[in-house]
Amino acid sequence: MKYLSSRLNFYSFFTFYLLSFCSPKNPELPDLRSTVDGIVTRLYENIPADSLNLLTEEFLLGYLSDKEKSVLSTRYWVLEVNQPVRISLMRHVDQKMVPFWLSSSGFEKTDLLVKNELYTYEVWQKEEHSGKINLGINGLDKHRPVFFISISPLEKNEMLEIKPIFPANQHFETLEPGAFTYHDWDGLKITEVPAALLGDKLLTTIRGRAREAHLIGAFRSTDFPSSNLPDLTVLHWDSDPKTSISINWRTGPNLKHGLVNYWIKGSTDTLSQNSTWQEIEDRLLQNDRFTLRHTARLRGLKPGTAYEYRVSAGTEQANVFSFETEPAVPNDFSFIWFGDMHNDPKTGQLVQDATERFHETKFYISSGDLVNTGLHRDDWDKLFSYTGESFAQRPFMPVPGNHDSQDGLGAGMFQAQFDLPSNGPGEEYTERTYFFRYGEVLFLMMDGTLSISDQAAWLEKTLSENPAKWKFLTVHFPAYNSVEPYPEIQNSWIPILEKHDVDLYFSGHFHYYMRSKPLKEFKPGSESNLIFVHSASAHGKGFESDKQDQSFTVLSYPDDYLFQKIDIQGNSLTLSSYLADGKLLDQFTIRK
Repeated sequence: MKYLSSRLNFYSFFTFYLLSFCSPKNPELPDLRSTVDGIVTRLYENIPADSLNLLTEEFLLGYLSDKEKSVLSTRYWVLEVNQPVRISLMRHVDQKMVPFWLSSSGFEKTDLLVKNELYTYEVWQKEEHSGKINLGINGLDKHRPVFFISISPLEKNEMLEIKPIFPANQHFETLEPGAFTYHDWDGLKITEVPAALLGDKLLTTIRGRAREAHLIGAFRSTDFPSSNLPDLTVLHWDSDPKTSISINWRTGPNLKHGLVNYWIKGSTDTLSQNSTWQEIEDRLLQNDRFTLRHTARLRGLKPGTAYEYRVSAGTEQANVFSFETEPAVPNDFSFIWFGDMHNDPKTGQLVQDATERFHETKFYISSGDLVNTGLHRDDWDKLFSYTGESFAQRPFMPVPGNHDSQDGLGAGMFQAQFDLPSNGPGEEYTERTYFFRYGEVLFLMMDGTLSISDQAAWLEKTLSENPAKWKFLTVHFPAYNSVEPYPEIQNSWIPILEKHDVDLYFSGHFHYYMRSKPLKEFKPGSESNLIFVHSASAHGKGFESDKQDQSFTVLSYPDDYLFQKIDIQGNSLTLSSYLADGKLLDQFTIRK
């Protein structure tokens, strides 16, 4: 689990978590990851940093050893069949580089084409005897529409059995129109299949597999590398806000001893708490491949009390910051909600300005897409650097968006940055779907990139067991909008929110501001006063608000740098939406 000292190799995270790849402890099984790790390490040793992104496929194929090329050619996809088969490999026609192993392994290009709603794939085929089948990488580039395969028996009178080996948890579909190929985009359906392939067993995949052997144009640098000085401090609540706080910060890879000194503001009685650490590897981050993320959980704090604290690593100390615990008796309070942030420096300034302007704010929430590419640690470095000391002074409680949990690879890098509650539907949802309480408000924080239907039971249970005057749901995807509505959320979650009188639904994803009418005013038969608000704190495409359906909308506004301040005062709630220049864009009040 996250709180234990551990090592997160980002590029192998999904192999353990999502696809359950074979354990490297067994020498009989594939070991693609460690092979590419070794290639990257050798490139760092042999190639000047400013030349790493000048590497070509021709150079790399001459540079790699025969053993390395053999692994790349055979250990990307491994399975076993019980009889002779025809393998069809669907390769995106726009991929510039044909996988180097494809022809030499016996595949021949055909005239057949397979299409989905966006892409066209050329079909390569070969016949194989019964037994083990080994396939190679998608390429040394990072071409996201990776190849997928289908298999059919050469003798139709015997039932085909396919044993997945690598990845071990292989999903099968029937190759026909309407099938999907990518688990991270299962809404992208196949539209055209040649008659010769109809009914084949389709082996699905994820687009993130393009990253497994990404070497061409792959290397990055962070503008904010780690050092001996502890930095990028972020506060969270993993437990009761009245009596606890979690403090999270970064150091370089060798500073494994971390400490927090803390004291009641104005006193001299200092307490201390050691941290645990987690090593994070981003192997393509050439100037800062390894860092440590430290976590210290403070317990037994006094409710309604201001504390000061300082984190240290070795002999290095950070600045002194402060935080406040929740009062023992609920009273009025304010918090701020940030929509999509995308590690934008202007959004970072927006966060700092909001922090400075509204000192009374107790904490922040975010509806996801905190960074552009959640798989890249340097984007997280930018987010925390651009936001300055804001998150070191008030707890930050986010959920992941599709950019934070990308290409079917899970949200491992997101989870590594934070220490959020583990009270979600199960292990898969740890720190991604959770709830917390503050005052008389229940905050339901949900990950819309995971199964919507599977989370419905947790949503019902949590609302049933946690009565509160105010109830808010935060999720990345807006249930109602005119760009890409989400009927699964509407069908699975909205009836539960109606039943339990949830007040507000915070979302992002589309980069414009929208406030809906109460649900009962646009959903026939509903008696719910639930209001939907979605917003982004960074610029977007600039046209999405033009499509807004006014039948359920009170106000829509084109994309801009925005944040929302919510004030709870007794039986009334006021939401105020502000532009970056401080102008009030929208304001409304709910009274109970």
